[in-house]
Amino acid sequence: MYNFILQFSLMVSLGVMIYLMARALPRVGDEIVQSEQSKIDQWFSALPLDKIDSAFGNFAEKFLRRFRLILMKLDNLVGGYLHRVKKFNGNGGGNGPQKPSLFTNGSAGGEEKREEDAI
Repeated sequence: MYNFILQFSLMVSLGVMIYLMARALPRVGDEIVQSEQSKIDQWFSALPLDKIDSAFGNFAEKFLRRFRLILMKLDNLVGGYLHRVKKFNGNGGGNGPQKPSLFTNGSAGGEEKREEDAI
């Protein structure tokens, strides 16, 4: 019963709001009142937005190209540093067991088989 009363009061209040809005709607006119433009509006309308847009596009393109170049140089520096550290620590200097390569024909253990065949 309480649920019904709650739903009923909600629907009645919604109906009252719609009724009040419908009564106030005819008072709103379709006439648009033209007011004088403020100085800020005049200033914005006088701006050459096409030229500004093309200049900004050119600047952004040059900046992004230079930034990409800097990032590629930084990547090369980091790669060179990692290569030196790898050789210094002995992690990649060929001291460990040979792993098979996917890009060469033959196996990594091929030299050991030849030595065994020779003995």
